[in-house]
Amino acid sequence: MKTTYYHGTTICILDDNDMLTACPVGSYAVIEDSGFYVAVRVGETEAPAIHTDPVETLEEALDIIAGLLDSFTPLQG
Repeated sequence: MKTTYYHGTTICILDDNDMLTACPVGSYAVIEDSGFYVAVRVGETEAPAIHTDPVETLEEALDIIAGLLDSFTPLQG
């Protein structure tokens, strides 16, 4: 598993044999399945997808997470 941080939020990028339970609660994770990627929010007992359709690249999945986090970041001014 690779881990990165964006706006202070942990993002786990899971490899084939990684488990979501290795990701901290409250983090986001990207999972590859059958050649497509899904971004999820890791909760205590579940990890719901944060978008409706799987995407074709890891970068697209990370962009979805970044867009969501950017929408919650207050503007500096």
